[in-house]
Amino acid sequence: MATRSVRAARLTPFAARRIIRPIPPRSNGVHDTDSPVLAEASAAPDLQALPAGLSRRLQECQTLPSLPAAVSQVLRLSREEEVGTDQFARAIEPDPALTLRVVALANSAYYRRAGQDVVTCHDAVSRLGSEATLAAVMSFGLQAARIPEPLWHRAVIASVAARELAQRLCPESAGLLFTSALLQDIGVIGLLALDDEAYRRQLPHHGEHLRLMLAEHDAYGCDHALIGAWLALSWGVPPGLARCIADSHGPLEDGDMARLCLRLSGRIADARLAPDPGVALARLAQQLEHLEGLQAMPLAPLLQALHARLPAMSQLLALTQPLALDDEDLLHQGKQRLVELTLSLSTRLQQRHRELDDLRRENAALEQRSHTDPMTGLANRAWLEHCLDQRLDETTAQAGALALLFIDLDHFKQLNDRHGHGLGDRVLINFASALRELVREGDLAGRYGGEEFVVILPGETSDGARVVASRLLALLVAQPMAEVAGEPLFVSASIGIASLEDAPIGSAQEMIATADRQMYRAKRDGRARVSTVRPG
Repeated sequence: MATRSVRAARLTPFAARRIIRPIPPRSNGVHDTDSPVLAEASAAPDLQALPAGLSRRLQECQTLPSLPAAVSQVLRLSREEEVGTDQFARAIEPDPALTLRVVALANSAYYRRAGQDVVTCHDAVSRLGSEATLAAVMSFGLQAARIPEPLWHRAVIASVAARELAQRLCPESAGLLFTSALLQDIGVIGLLALDDEAYRRQLPHHGEHLRLMLAEHDAYGCDHALIGAWLALSWGVPPGLARCIADSHGPLEDGDMARLCLRLSGRIADARLAPDPGVALARLAQQLEHLEGLQAMPLAPLLQALHARLPAMSQLLALTQPLALDDEDLLHQGKQRLVELTLSLSTRLQQRHRELDDLRRENAALEQRSHTDPMTGLANRAWLEHCLDQRLDETTAQAGALALLFIDLDHFKQLNDRHGHGLGDRVLINFASALRELVREGDLAGRYGGEEFVVILPGETSDGARVVASRLLALLVAQPMAEVAGEPLFVSASIGIASLEDAPIGSAQEMIATADRQMYRAKRDGRARVSTVRPG
């Protein structure tokens, strides 16, 4: 039979972002030190190294698996520019089990043509092409590795999904993506060889693949995708395929359609293996609606094809068959569940918002109470002093004006002694209400203590403060602050003024003390009057 040329798996990477530099071979490795694979890969200037500590541990590891001779021979052939079908067949045929695997794959629903079965390894390789042959060979070679079953499930689902995606979106990459998706998690082999049970114990706690990768980054400085790329290179896979493995776990928001298909295949596998696959698939479908290039490709037909292809492919690759699920029905149920969950979440969020609003109101009320005199509702002493300090700083920086009134109700002790503290409290409350109405917006009135009150007047001069004080005195003459036995009770006040224009003032306490002294001067001069540092 004439030799028909089959293009070898010389795989062009699709703009890989994370690529690796192979580590020198182990003493018991698959390759000799003069291996052309290592020589070519080492010469590539754009390959990123593994973390130094991890690289050293892998070099020294004596338990990394090696591949059967037939698999290694196929890998070597796959690196050549052109290779004949008979060369691939001659490399595979010495291994009967591998030969049966390749022939069975070629006769599967994926590859059968016109209902005709192939019976020779040569014809099987010719039908499959290099990438699918390589996938079958690698799955056989890795069969003995102790990879946890959930990751094998993920690998076979991802490989079928990647092929189905590629056939719709980038058919020229279908073979490469099938193989890359199948091998994307082989780095787990390296981590199991390094830490075995210590690493294996982490797997049940990181069922979500993203969480597993984050845990690996914390422990090793990279994830198993990068380790898998190094391991693949050390076995002799083409560098382009190794680069795809390294780049298989990135984000979906990417303009490169082949890369997107590969990464999406893993997300589909993760959703299908999730505890609630229907909801996971529905959420993935929602995410895909916002990805450029995927809006016109609904997830349901892809899942239907996956459901049809998956059992046969699992069997052909000699992997434990994942749980058979009707993905399309799952997606429909998942969307309904997602609506229910969304409504439930919306209800909980609304309740949470109400609770937060109540909490904010309570906090605002608490803060207000911390600033407020409980009897009069005006600012308390601490808040007055705090605000005055702020106003002083601002006014001094801007060379502006600031004045302050210090008010003391006259003969208030005698009023309490004569009429009782209850009446005295009503006088204070009514006076505070009158004071609140008198001051303008931006001013701050507060109770300093007992029958003493303070008004902060930003932007006001000494003369302007005297006008405000005079209006207050006039109001007290005209408006009673309480009633005693049906008769109006009038009170008077002594008011001291301090302003920045009258004297240098460096602090709130100093300004209050200055106004306080002027208040006592007003009392000495006869009460019911105003006194300033600069006589009016």
